[in-house]
Amino acid sequence: MDVVRSCVSHPIRDSLAVSRARRTPERALFGEYRATRDSITPGVKPLLRGIRRGGMDLDLDGNVALITGSATGLGHACAEAFSKQGANVALMSPNLDDLAYASDRLFAIGDGEIFGLDADVRQPEQVAAFVDETVEQYGRIDHLVTGPRPLEPERFLEVSDQDWFRGFDRLFMSVVWTMRESYGWLESSDYGTVVNVTNPVIRAFGEEFSVANSFGRAIEGITRTQADAFAPDIRVNAVVPGPHETEDMEGFLTELVGNGVYDDPDAAWEAAMSGSPYASPGDPLALGKLVAFLSSEHAGFVNGATVPVDGGGSSR
Repeated sequence: MDVVRSCVSHPIRDSLAVSRARRTPERALFGEYRATRDSITPGVKPLLRGIRRGGMDLDLDGNVALITGSATGLGHACAEAFSKQGANVALMSPNLDDLAYASDRLFAIGDGEIFGLDADVRQPEQVAAFVDETVEQYGRIDHLVTGPRPLEPERFLEVSDQDWFRGFDRLFMSVVWTMRESYGWLESSDYGTVVNVTNPVIRAFGEEFSVANSFGRAIEGITRTQADAFAPDIRVNAVVPGPHETEDMEGFLTELVGNGVYDDPDAAWEAAMSGSPYASPGDPLALGKLVAFLSSEHAGFVNGATVPVDGGGSSR
């Protein structure tokens, strides 16, 4: 396993720091560069942070968020939302190239430090190593987000027993292992939270998601169970996405077209959105911001909830 740390000297971040130093705080607030905290009057810092971050300040500055599946897709959107709120983020992905790109991107656009480890959530010893490395880097863990896994077509009658066991580790046990390894640190934190983001639930593709849908319900179940067991020290919630415009979804739809399920990508997207009153898929960053909100003290009385983010598709 390789470690990616973006909290050392970095050409993109260093160039931004130089540019910030050359601008006045007033111009920096509304330009493409961020003002330094010391240049802002203390009494107006919270308001200005909210303006700079494009909305509510969630008071996540300096908190540590451990996020699995965070180099791409919805997991990366969650990492972006935390980083833009000033949290220090630990990324995990089995693909070192994706991890390096994601780390560099977040380090350039976010306000927190970034640490990444190429590790596989299907391997419990690698999950444990990720938690240990995160604590070694930051000294604590305040928030856990278990991101969705890459989508795979899984028709019930075509799925072997081995595929079911593999899906069990990939989709469900990965959540169990990460929650269990992180528990002690979350319990000792003043802000301990868990948000489990399941794989997308898309009504039109129910047959294609037989494994993911089954274990998605299991994740909702463990969320409710552990929300009660961990309270009041740790809040546990789940987010169930519908179709979002991510590279993972694009790849899945392309695979369906290649398998002859749909004639072209447009037809596949139309089918994906057929269960929603909206014509376009969701914005990944909007979902990431919701996850960050659920992890903040602003959602301090939200526990054991399963929140659908599907444009109303689940209400039909």
